[in-house]
Amino acid sequence: MTGDALSAFGVTWPNPAIFGPGSITQLGDRLRGLGATRVLLASDPGLQAAGLVSRLAALLHDARLSVVVYAGVSPNPREAEVEAILALWQAEDCDAVVALGGGSTLDAVKGACLRRFTGRSLDALFDDGIHEVPQAPLRFVAVPTTSGTGSETTLGAVLKTPRRKLVLRGEHIRPVLTILDPELVVSLPPRATAATGFDVLMHALGVLTSNRPHPIGEMVGADAMRRAAAHIGRAVENGQDLEARSQMMLASYLAGHGIHLKGVDAIHGLSTPVESLTDCTHAESLGVICPHVMRFNMPVAGARYAGIARMIDIVGAEEGEAEAAERLVAHFAGLRDRFGMPSRLGALGVRPEMIPELARQAQLSAATRGNPRPLDAAAATALYEEMI
Repeated sequence: MTGDALSAFGVTWPNPAIFGPGSITQLGDRLRGLGATRVLLASDPGLQAAGLVSRLAALLHDARLSVVVYAGVSPNPREAEVEAILALWQAEDCDAVVALGGGSTLDAVKGACLRRFTGRSLDALFDDGIHEVPQAPLRFVAVPTTSGTGSETTLGAVLKTPRRKLVLRGEHIRPVLTILDPELVVSLPPRATAATGFDVLMHALGVLTSNRPHPIGEMVGADAMRRAAAHIGRAVENGQDLEARSQMMLASYLAGHGIHLKGVDAIHGLSTPVESLTDCTHAESLGVICPHVMRFNMPVAGARYAGIARMIDIVGAEEGEAEAAERLVAHFAGLRDRFGMPSRLGALGVRPEMIPELARQAQLSAATRGNPRPLDAAAATALYEEMI
């Protein structure tokens, strides 16, 4: 996709995953195969109210596993929720943990895993890095109920402390098993389907435009982009469309793996600070920031954007490179508007006086450093001012 010359690279494939409608029925046996006997099931209030938590707990009981439930994860997982999961995990002497939910629940459990085997605070892990290795098996299984974050395969977790929003990365917080069952996603409302689906597109875009060359990362990023672009509309319009749900779930998984191999761009680098200082969702911040960063990148990434536009069939072969690249920007902005997402940072709670801190935090992000065009604090400030 990028045309970059080959250079040295490494490949670490995700841990095992099971994909397909009804695959959730294998969870109990798989956990027993991992040596689990007592499981902590972490989820959120919405899935508990919908009956999915009790359904999964019943499947685990049927497999002769003891189950303890924590269902208090919020949409932007906080340090207190990580600590609550860890405390219950230790108090109940569980030997496995299952994260049932979207990226928030998966990331909260990842945070609890880090706390469990390092004993250090989330802030310390962010400031000093993760050097410890688990001394006992971390039987962490991911059961995503949204198709968006890719957290079911990435090495990262996005968590909020009272002081800041953190992106923590570590080899040992990747799930040892992921269950990708599209039937668990069919009840997701259209608005949430649109938001998480937009996340997939932005993750795939970031993978395909990151300045870190990686041929296999390019492959999975391109496949994720094609699948998501072709099926997001169907998934939003008809949640019972199992084929569209399946394609979006696989696209999310592949985009997450692409992030691990290649990283993303400054759309994410500028997004995380916004989410740190406000309570907006990931998709909302990405939706505002996307067209502005893409236009900033045009001088060096126009050919990449044009190639993506052709790959997802939104332009014909006769379109010139500049026109095709602009069509891609307009396509993503149009999807954002169609899905009812904000177009300005002010609507997310960003105020002008926040911009210096936003620009400072953006410079700390590996995603900003992965942008195809260098983006310093002055450029970040100008973009935030333009977007507010």
